[in-house]
Amino acid sequence: MAASSQSCGVCDLRHITKPCIVWCTECDEGLCSECKEHHSLSKSSRSHSVIPIAEYLKLPADVLKITQYCSKHDEKFQIYCQKHECPCCSKCIVESHKVCQDIVNLDDVIQNAKTSNALSEIEETLVEVTENLQKIRQHQQNNLLTFKEKRKEIEKELKKTRMKINNHLDKLQEDLMKQLNELEEKENSKICQLMASLEKKEKEIGECQNSLLNIKKHATDLQMFLSIKQIEEDINTSIQNIISDIRSFGEVRIESNPCDIVLIKKKARQAQLMIPIVPTKFIENIKLTIQKSIETQGNQIYGCCILPDDRLVFTYYFAKQLKVFSDKGSKDFEVKMPCFPFDIVYIREDNTLAVSYNDPSTIAIINLETKQMMKSIAMDSDIYGIDLKDNQLIYSGPYKGIRMIDLNDESISDLVREAMTSCYYTATFRDNIYHTNHQKDTVTCYNLQVCLMAASSHSCGFCDLRHITKPSIVWCTECDEGLCLECNEHHSLSKASRTHSAIPIAE
Repeated sequence: MAASSQSCGVCDLRHITKPCIVWCTECDEGLCSECKEHHSLSKSSRSHSVIPIAEYLKLPADVLKITQYCSKHDEKFQIYCQKHECPCCSKCIVESHKVCQDIVNLDDVIQNAKTSNALSEIEETLVEVTENLQKIRQHQQNNLLTFKEKRKEIEKELKKTRMKINNHLDKLQEDLMKQLNELEEKENSKICQLMASLEKKEKEIGECQNSLLNIKKHATDLQMFLSIKQIEEDINTSIQNIISDIRSFGEVRIESNPCDIVLIKKKARQAQLMIPIVPTKFIENIKLTIQKSIETQGNQIYGCCILPDDRLVFTYYFAKQLKVFSDKGSKDFEVKMPCFPFDIVYIREDNTLAVSYNDPSTIAIINLETKQMMKSIAMDSDIYGIDLKDNQLIYSGPYKGIRMIDLNDESISDLVREAMTSCYYTATFRDNIYHTNHQKDTVTCYNLQVCLMAASSHSCGFCDLRHITKPSIVWCTECDEGLCLECNEHHSLSKASRTHSAIPIAE
C-alpha cells in the first residue's frame, strides 16, 4: 500500500512512473497533476473527493487497508448486509447473500458515520479510560508515600521495643528490619511495574486519540464506519487487561486491602448500539393525511408551489392573478398578470417565480422581493405545465412535446418530440419526467437522461468542460457522455471508469 500510494495509478497502467500529488478516496488510487485534471473533469469522477497525498499517508495503517472496492471481485461496495455486518459489491450479493433479508444501501448506513453516536461514545470512553488511569496512578503514588510513612512508624516502634526488652530483642530487631526492607522492596517493585504499565497504556490511548482525529479529518465514511468497530474492540480489550492486571494495590504486613476505586465503563450501562435499519417503503403502504386546509379566496386555480419559508403560491386563471399565502393561511400579497396564468414553479437560485401563460405564449419571471415581473421569455408554442431541473425549465407544449429552456441563454432543447394534448402538467423527480393526460386519466414517465442523450450533440463532454470542441468517437453508457480519442484513453485507464462500457458513437 505504501509503495503503490506513491505513484500515479492511471500512469502505472500506461507503464509510466509518475509521483502522485493527491489521493482519490473513492477510486482508492493516487493521481499525478495531469491525471488529477482529467479526474476532476471526467463525468464519472468529477464528484469524487481528493486529499493531498501527505495527509492521506497520516492515516493509520489499518485504516489504509480499508478500500472502497471488493478484494474478491474488484467492484465498488454498494450494499451493506446487516446480518453479517459487512459491505458487499453487486457480485457478493449474488454469490454469498442471496438469502439475507437485511440488505440496505451502503450510502444510507455510512452517511452519518463521522457524527454517529458510536463515534461520540468511543471518544467519551477514551476520555473516561484516561481519567481512570490517572486515578489509579495517583492512588499508587499515595501508596508509595504511605509506605514511607509506615516504615518510619515501624522503625520508631522497633526502637522503643528494643530499649524495653534490651539485648533479648536485638536479634528480633535485626530480623524485623530485614523483613521490613524486603517487603518494602517487593511492594515498591510491584508498584513501579504497575505504574510503567499505566504509562504505557496512557501513551497507547494518546496515540489512539491522534489516530481517531486523523480518521475524522481524512478517512472516508466507509473507513470511519469500519474503524469504529475495531477501535471499540481494542478499547474493551484494554479495559479488561487493566482490570485483570490490577489485583491489589499493596500490602503493609502480608495483608491485602481491596481498592475502593470504581472503574467507569459507560458502554456496560447502556444498551448496545445497533446499526440503524433503513426502513423499506412501499407505495401501497403510504397513506396520505390532510395536515391543513387553506381558504384560497378564489376559484379556477391551475398551478401552485411551496416556497422555502413554507409560503404557498397559487395561480388564478380567469382572474389573471398570482397570490401568495403564509403558512398560517393569510394572504401575503398578490401580483396582477397580463394574461391567463397556468402553472408556476419556484427558482431557488435567484429567489424568483416562473409562470407559464398563453395569448401570447410566454414564461414570466416574478421577483419575490420586489413583487414585480422582472422578465418575460417569448415562446414559439403554447405552454402549460412547467417545472425546474438544474436551473433549466422543463415545460410542455401540445404540438412541440416536452421541451427544456436554459435560463442563462434561453436556448431551447426538445426532450420528447411527440404531439400531446393541451392543459396537461409536467413534473420532475430525480432523473424522471412525468406528464399528465386529463383526457385519458393517465400519467406518463420518461427518463430524463435518455432524453438528454438523444438531444445532445456528438462533441466530447470531457473537452466541453475545458472549453475545447472535439468530436466524440465513443459513447459511455454509464457516464452518459461522448468521448474523443484522447479522453477515451484516460477514461479506460481511470479506476473509476475502467469497467464502464463504451460503444462507437455511430451505434
